[in-house]
Amino acid sequence: MRVFIAEKPQLAQVIAEALGGSRKMDGYFACGSDVVTWCVGHLLELAPPEAHNPTYAQWNAADLPLKLRPVKYQPIADTQGQLKIVAKLIGQAAEIVHAGDPDDEGQLLVDEVLVHCGNRSPVKRLLINDLNANTARKALGQMKDNREFFGLYQKALARSIADQLYGFNMTRAYTLAAQARGMKGVLSVGRVQTVILGLIVNRYLANRSHNAAYFYSVSASIALELGKAKAKLVLPADAAVDEKKRLIDETYAERVSQACRQAVAKVTQATVSEEHTPAPLPFSLLDLQVLMSRDHGIDAEKTMAITQVLRTKHQAITYNGSDCSYLSEEQFQEAPQTLDVLSQALPDLAGMFAQANSERKSRAFDNSKVTAHTAIIPTATKVDLAQLTADERIVYLAIVKRYLAQFLPPKRYLSAIVQFDVAGHVFIARSTKLIHAGWTVLEAENAGPDDDEQSSEANAHEDSPFDALAALCVGSIGMCDTITITKEKTKAPALYTEATLLKDLQRVAKYVTDPRIKQLLIDRDKGKKGEHGGIGTPRTRASMLVKLHDRGLYTVEKKKLVPTPVGLEFVAALPTIATAPDMTALWHEQQLMIEAGELTVDAFLDELERFIAHQVSNVDLSNLQVPVTPETPKLKARCPMCGHELASTTKLIACRNCAFKLYPEIAQKTLTFGQIETLLSQGKTGVLKGFKSKSTGKPFDAALRLNHEAKVEFVFNR
Repeated sequence: MRVFIAEKPQLAQVIAEALGGSRKMDGYFACGSDVVTWCVGHLLELAPPEAHNPTYAQWNAADLPLKLRPVKYQPIADTQGQLKIVAKLIGQAAEIVHAGDPDDEGQLLVDEVLVHCGNRSPVKRLLINDLNANTARKALGQMKDNREFFGLYQKALARSIADQLYGFNMTRAYTLAAQARGMKGVLSVGRVQTVILGLIVNRYLANRSHNAAYFYSVSASIALELGKAKAKLVLPADAAVDEKKRLIDETYAERVSQACRQAVAKVTQATVSEEHTPAPLPFSLLDLQVLMSRDHGIDAEKTMAITQVLRTKHQAITYNGSDCSYLSEEQFQEAPQTLDVLSQALPDLAGMFAQANSERKSRAFDNSKVTAHTAIIPTATKVDLAQLTADERIVYLAIVKRYLAQFLPPKRYLSAIVQFDVAGHVFIARSTKLIHAGWTVLEAENAGPDDDEQSSEANAHEDSPFDALAALCVGSIGMCDTITITKEKTKAPALYTEATLLKDLQRVAKYVTDPRIKQLLIDRDKGKKGEHGGIGTPRTRASMLVKLHDRGLYTVEKKKLVPTPVGLEFVAALPTIATAPDMTALWHEQQLMIEAGELTVDAFLDELERFIAHQVSNVDLSNLQVPVTPETPKLKARCPMCGHELASTTKLIACRNCAFKLYPEIAQKTLTFGQIETLLSQGKTGVLKGFKSKSTGKPFDAALRLNHEAKVEFVFNR
């Protein structure tokens, strides 16, 4: 018997469809002589410290550094049943087919199960990056020996164990040091999360310590036959400029003004060209999170939860954790059916669907750029928008529109660029004229800056009339009737919003001063669209932000991320290696050596343990003065849908087993811990005060209850 082990149930179903003749059984599909089973993400987790030594259940400084090797694994509680099914099938298999996702983590999570179960059968490797039966059929004919991927498994294994060793030891060391000073709660340290906190703190400090300086912009108003053009001075190489190439010499600006005012402006270059702007690529998870946070105030963690519901409950979208913005050739072949279903389900977009051409192949459809998963797009499922919550509709429609844009015409426009010589100084004027809006009609609401640092040049060319510039040719003459010198003050680096921080986490290498480490981070992201020396993953970044917020290390004020006093002091107390991305880069270098067989996992971990021992023995929190906010209390209530354990943060209550979600903020009122416990355990609350109507802003009182779908409803006294 051949046993396929997929990473997720959805992939198992696709493989079963590709094999043909499948019958759904308990925890697997039977396909003739083949069996297709699945993990549910990781089925195993690294055991906690107390599994290595019972005394580790209590946090004691004398136990540090913790001895957590050799590593131990334990079943994840909520998926023990599936692990038993997979283990039983492995024991019966003549051959195993490893069908984890085609990346480090996908390799690890199936291999660790095979090792845990003591598998001795030969193992093949099946690589599928698109949940599509045609893709799966093709991949079935291209399977490889899983031994070819042993290095990839070892690389992922090393990172996984290293994160546990570093996180457990450093968190206990700093937390115990803080508690010795009378603090409560946890000061957590992690390879990625502490770097995120460091970015927030460093941006805040840069903002507060900014010393304003001045720079100058020089522009000319040039009278032409068909109107006046506004042209910007092109600075010569010897001009005094700041790091952003802005003029800082006021005297120079005045000299240009005196020389050019009322002088002849002669055209030295003039071009008019037709340009086009293609549709933006479909969403990766991070790009979707950024858009939702920036334009709709839906934070990253909530966006992740919403996409999970859209995928698992409504089957409305493809895999929602993707870090990729490209699509496969098979998805292009499926486009006519998908567009047809979407057009029927979304009559409000009928005009846009009428313009769509399923034969128009955008740059998004490129097999060579697809990574472990394809971009997030809608499925060919007819979704009833009335069954979605308001936020679910916002997220779903954004995904639909971005997909639909791939089949709409590009934005087309004429671009006029004219260069003038005025008294020996060079000025440039630009203007554009729209020919066809194309896809931009659909996504106009998404236009705009990602942050508060807008370029002073952003709209300079729009002040010139297009026809006046387009009529010019080399040798044409105008008159510089006025010169304007604009004195501007430099702005402090803007505080992060969630959206701008998430974007920056894709490119933290720019903050690294060591050129070797900078290049290591950049090389690590080679081939990943949007990632340029980043840390973390789209799935983990949002959860780490929530953890840092819940532990009182930063707050949100008018969408700005502001470190708390304890967050500031904590980062100041940590060694630079803990708050900078250097460790990720250095680990990556060693993990590449592990993958190539040039370094063993044990040798890497031995060195790490020596580093950790040095760090925990040199913890210094002598300047820490502010109490740490306690962690969120643990809920006693169980999931009202399936009865499993609930995970809770200040922003989200979520089931660890099913799609149940509860957001504590309802109608602009944040429920207390006790009110949440009552609602979940009893299914209703008493009358609560302080809700506000979204449409009118008026306050109202109401009780809450969970309906038969575990959705929250208001109950009003009649």
